[in-house]
Amino acid sequence: MGLRETLARALFGDIIQDLIQQAGAVSVRVDDSSGWDSLSGGGPADRPWADKYSDLEDTLEAWQKNFFVRRLVTLTRSYAVAGGITITSEVPEVQAFIEDFWTHRQNRMARRVGPMCDEFTRAGEIFPVLFTNKADGMSYVRFVPASRIRAIETDDDDYETELRYAQTREQTAEPKWWIGPGHPNAFKPRPSSSGSAGTAKAEGGVAALPPLMLHYAVNKPIGATRGESDLLPVLPWARRYSEWLKDRVRLNRIRTRQALLHIKIADASQVETKRQQIRTDNPIEKGIYVSGPDEEVKAHELNIDASEAKEDGRALRLAIATGGNVGLHYMGEGETVNYATAKEMGEPTARFYAERQDDLIEALEGLVATAYRRFCVTNQREWPGRQELRLIASAAEVARADNQSLAEAAKNVVEALAQMRTLGWIDDETAAKLAFKFAGEPLGDEEIRKILESTEPLESEPQGEEEGEEEGS
Repeated sequence: MGLRETLARALFGDIIQDLIQQAGAVSVRVDDSSGWDSLSGGGPADRPWADKYSDLEDTLEAWQKNFFVRRLVTLTRSYAVAGGITITSEVPEVQAFIEDFWTHRQNRMARRVGPMCDEFTRAGEIFPVLFTNKADGMSYVRFVPASRIRAIETDDDDYETELRYAQTREQTAEPKWWIGPGHPNAFKPRPSSSGSAGTAKAEGGVAALPPLMLHYAVNKPIGATRGESDLLPVLPWARRYSEWLKDRVRLNRIRTRQALLHIKIADASQVETKRQQIRTDNPIEKGIYVSGPDEEVKAHELNIDASEAKEDGRALRLAIATGGNVGLHYMGEGETVNYATAKEMGEPTARFYAERQDDLIEALEGLVATAYRRFCVTNQREWPGRQELRLIASAAEVARADNQSLAEAAKNVVEALAQMRTLGWIDDETAAKLAFKFAGEPLGDEEIRKILESTEPLESEPQGEEEGEEEGS
């Protein structure tokens, strides 16, 4: 035993024994999991996080590098957002808040609508976060990428009630948790440092609301909480087309390089000299070659049959367009499509863009409604409820040509119904109901009655009076 061991036993022997006993009482657990197990909650149809994360990273990379994928994302924004989407309200107080919220320098919602639409297309879902200022109740919008939300904690009895969201962090293995709208504390002020929220208000202060994360998803199968990207069916074919195109370019480059001159020289002693001359002064690049009587020049050409590969490229482009819910003429390929065909092919695409516009409007209305509710809580106002906000969304029409033909058809139907009403075949309520039905905006009986009550009644027809006067005379 050395001097150090002797001193350690003499001075710290009892402490060392205690540490050894404590270490022996510690149980050891081997983690044999894959490392990607779900934290908690989620829907029964949600995919494993490893697969979800891989797809999100792949779609983002494809959008950054693949021109076809970028075009599909841009097309969706161009039609779904177009000139912009705005949210207003018929309630003056709510409208005043919306104007402040929409144009606030921390929000600038008009500029966020386009990126929100892009994220719907790329990731299939968005995760906005509302940070509420306790001084005036104004909420500021920020977004967390879907690839950073590892898990969604839901209610044990209802997977559609989302309680919390786990965001991965690079600095630590522990996730950052955000509360969701279904959490009990979503709209409850946090206790202040000096005491409860009630104490803070009694002292003249205002307790702050915790940051709140929202979640909106598209392409969500039944039983799942997470959305799916529009680009997932497209990615394999977009990669194949890129590789196919690279091969074509590579083969053409090889063909160009193979079109070299084969030079035969009668004097064998001049072969090496001619080789050095070709290396320093390449005739292929110069475009001119001068030969003498003792030289034989022959050009080689590589035939890659480019015309036979034309249909292969078109088949790949058709697969990409089909997966992206568009026709080939949307991708700039209109040589084989006439106007009538393009019009028929454009209808399903227009319907798809209209549905995506509705998804975007629903997300924006949800953001506005949640922000106003937090505004009411902070300023100790009564929350009137979502329906009482009377929100109105304004957006550009996706298919203007279809709407024009629909308007013309509705005009003709209204004129026919007016004639039927004049002849006494139908009453006002039936005529109005049929008119709105053919206009593509069917209304309920109560709404029809309100419209008829707000309009002036039709004047009695003069034909009967004139006939009565003739009979009396």
